[in-house]
Amino acid sequence: MAVTYKVLRCKNPKGSSGVQYAADRAVKTGDYDFDALADDIQYSTTVTKADVVAVLTAAQAYIKKGLLAGQRVVLDELGALQIQLKGKCFAQSAISGDDFNPASYIDNVYVRFRPDAKLIKHIRADVSVKRISSTLMP
Repeated sequence: MAVTYKVLRCKNPKGSSGVQYAADRAVKTGDYDFDALADDIQYSTTVTKADVVAVLTAAQAYIKKGLLAGQRVVLDELGALQIQLKGKCFAQSAISGDDFNPASYIDNVYVRFRPDAKLIKHIRADVSVKRISSTLMP
């Protein structure tokens, strides 16, 4: 199995004009969904699919609990999840006001995944790539 990529136009990294630049960008070939993951785990272990689904569903609930408590959720040898906020800047003097509502300055909430170094190492050791059609527009 190979990671597919396309060669796409990108901006000039140094800002000079006259030279066209391109870069490789990974493209997905499909989705590996919850059901397929549960099936694969079932076939490679002695655990039934129902047990796999139950454990993964419970893990999702407890991951959510940890994130909403402001904790970083560490999944050993897989990675860590942490909530991140994107918000608007505001005057520091606004903080001292009684009517200050910090939630009104938050634009979005993200969950950031930081893969474990071992996971990255294993992926890099096993990765192969395959180019799919890449059309660079003139």
